[in-house]
Amino acid sequence: MKLRALLFSARDGLLLLPWLILVGLTLRASPYGLTEEGAKALLLAWSIGDQVASPVLALGAPDIRAVFFLPLGFLWPGQVIAAKVVTLLTMGGAGVALYGWRRRDGQNEAALLATGLLLIAPLTVESIDALSAAPFLLAICAAAFWLNEMLGRERGALGGSFFGQLVLCGAAVSLHPAGLAYPAALLLAWSTKPPDQRHRAYFLVGIPVVVSVAIAMRLGWPGTAWGQNPLSAAAAVFFGSRAESALSSEDWFVGGIVLALTVAVGLHERRRLLADLTGSSLLLGVLFGAVAADQIWGLLVLALLLYAGVPWLLRACAPLAGRGLLIQRGWLWLLLLLISTAFMRTHRSDYEAGRDNRLSVQDELIHSFAEGISGLQTAGQAGGKPAAPILVASSWPARTSIACKCGGLPLPPVAKNPEAQLAMMRGVSYLILADSRDNRALANNFARLGPRVEVLSRQPGGVILHFKEATASTWAIR
Repeated sequence: MKLRALLFSARDGLLLLPWLILVGLTLRASPYGLTEEGAKALLLAWSIGDQVASPVLALGAPDIRAVFFLPLGFLWPGQVIAAKVVTLLTMGGAGVALYGWRRRDGQNEAALLATGLLLIAPLTVESIDALSAAPFLLAICAAAFWLNEMLGRERGALGGSFFGQLVLCGAAVSLHPAGLAYPAALLLAWSTKPPDQRHRAYFLVGIPVVVSVAIAMRLGWPGTAWGQNPLSAAAAVFFGSRAESALSSEDWFVGGIVLALTVAVGLHERRRLLADLTGSSLLLGVLFGAVAADQIWGLLVLALLLYAGVPWLLRACAPLAGRGLLIQRGWLWLLLLLISTAFMRTHRSDYEAGRDNRLSVQDELIHSFAEGISGLQTAGQAGGKPAAPILVASSWPARTSIACKCGGLPLPPVAKNPEAQLAMMRGVSYLILADSRDNRALANNFARLGPRVEVLSRQPGGVILHFKEATASTWAIR
């Protein structure tokens, strides 16, 4: 049986090879469009592998992605595309595992349709390209089912599956608030129907301890935007992520439909989903992650709709069997055509944006700074002067460090007066300040410093400031 399962897994992996190649060819090699937490994990891996002193530890503890990216620091330091390939392979593994989980219930057709739509969804490709936590969180949810089966086969032995589940609890929690769903589902399973009564106490004590340690190490979930409009992430299922633009009437309509379907599927299929760890992790993940309805939450919503909604849809239409192929499956072909067409339109738009090198307003600001730093270093080398180390404080320190290949620090706290604020910036040459409500007090302090602070660039995404006391070298940015 084990050999047969291994052969099936190998076959499923080979079937994914065309998808891996096609998606891999669409990934951008540029250091832009990354998530801040993904960039932080990659930056730490590069610093360790390349043995380069870096202020990356000042950015806070990274999540579990740093472990996956660590080999890249030794093999391909400085190559963002290598990290995207790792994320791509992780998403592929999650798809294979979710397909196997759904197929175990005798729902081969539903498993095939759900996995195919999940892997070609624009939100999936965008998550891979941005080094998002979503593929890793989905992989953990999918692995929960298999680890639970392994634990049952161990017949009470406190072996690798027990410790593996505890490790996955900490890993899931480090990624996103939705990651609390996996330890919650595991805790619920061991408190109500424990597979092994002798080890029940170990789980009931070990899970809260691991979760508490993971949250304490990360100081919660830094960088998470709480209380976002869930309609934006729901509409991104079809239209991709458009966080910087206001919701259009089309977004409101599609997002409302997706949210309504999610609620309906969750309520109707709750008993079946709560019957195993993977299903309960998806359901609770959507529930817990709603407090931070971002791109990660949107991909969990898509996974829940596909792996719970498609089986429900096929069961509801089972009475049509025997009435001809068109009546039995014609509606399904039409539905797949409409969804695939919507996905294709978004993919085309994303491809054109990548071809034209269109960046978000945040990345435009980072790109301007990186171009200025590059020109400054080139001019210094042409004049025979060694390049002086550059330290920048940024609203996105990890993304800025990767783009400009310099040291990045987070923004300082707001001081009581401008002079105290300037004293905090000792050693920092530049500052990239996002245009947000949270930064208004900080911007006001710098504005009152007068000629000691020079505005190099003002853009929709924010401003780039130069501290003249730190260095006399500057450049002009339009």
